[in-house]
Amino acid sequence: MRLRILVLLSLILSAAALAACNASPVAEAAPASANISISLTTNPSPPKVGNVELLFKVLDRNGQPLSGADFDVIADHVDMKGMIMHGKAADQGNGVYAITANFSMSGNWKLSVQVKKDGLDEKLDIPLKVE
Repeated sequence: MRLRILVLLSLILSAAALAACNASPVAEAAPASANISISLTTNPSPPKVGNVELLFKVLDRNGQPLSGADFDVIADHVDMKGMIMHGKAADQGNGVYAITANFSMSGNWKLSVQVKKDGLDEKLDIPLKVE
């Protein structure tokens, strides 16, 4: 009887561990401005030290995807000043912009994004915790 319980418990724990490995990415939202809202998804999720794909979903004030914008990203480690990365995110269509960042250190990062298109010029900060 004791063996059956141990086998069953081990199967349950194994299934839970496998389910955790296949968890879907968690999105984080930037504070919305009057003109746009941005949500962030990372791959891997949660973000870890090393290369991390950052996927930004941008919606206009009407909730429609905003494509064709100039999208700049600055990543700055909050606790270690001087650790800054900068680049342009590529338009993936349907309001999604992607860039890969190489986070050299865990901790709290601030992603500052600037979105420009047809007179629109918005800057937003998104906090990101890297494990």
